[in-house]
Order: sequence, then C-alpha cells, then structure tokens
Amino acid sequence: MDKPFVISLKKVEDARGILSFVDKNSDLPFKIERVYWLSQVPDQQIRGDHAHKASRQIIICISGKILVSLESQEGQIEEFILDDPSVGLYIPPLWWGKMVFHNATMVGLASDQFDESDYIRRREEF
Repeated sequence: MDKPFVISLKKVEDARGILSFVDKNSDLPFKIERVYWLSQVPDQQIRGDHAHKASRQIIICISGKILVSLESQEGQIEEFILDDPSVGLYIPPLWWGKMVFHNATMVGLASDQFDESDYIRRREEF
C-alpha cells in the first residue's frame, strides 16, 4: 500500500524572501495534471473529509497552518502539520483525508483532471 509522505520542494532563499517551486524536473511521484487552490477558508474550517479511488495529490500550505489527518482503509492514521510553503504532503489513493485550516491558503497538485466519480464521500463506502 502506498503511504503518505512529506516532500521537500525546491526553494531559493535570500534577503528578499523565499521562492519555492515545482518544475517538470521535480522529483514528484506523479505527473501533474491539475492544480487547484483553497483560499479565504474560515479559521478552523474542516475541508476534505473524503478519499480518492485513483487520484494522487500533493498539498502545500502557502500561508497559515493546516492540520491534516489521513486514514487508510486498514485504519492506520497518519497526522501532519503543514505550515511551511517549501514542503508538500503526498496523499495516495484510498486514504481518507481531513484538513483543519488555521488562517491558511492551500495549493493542491493532482495526478488527474477533476472527476467526481473518483471521490469517495461517504465513510460507509470507504
């Protein structure tokens, strides 16, 4: 079973700030087919609360903090704190994800185009 893991993204740091990026030569576990973002999420709002059948994702907290709880179909729980924009969290298929936003903006990188049939939105179906 594929497991979630943290990915260090490329970054350039100088007195003007930090530039983090992903390019086509990045060591990502999949080719990016879609980029999405969540902004202006109310503080302590829960997002996600679903799993994907096939889609693989990397989420990056651009600002603020996101508490991420992931659960496998076997009941294994992995928890992460995302608060560094030069770090991404790889989420494989068939992991139920729940994110709590704390004044955060998030960017997601996905292995495929949006397809509603890829979502598992009901726990009893997971």
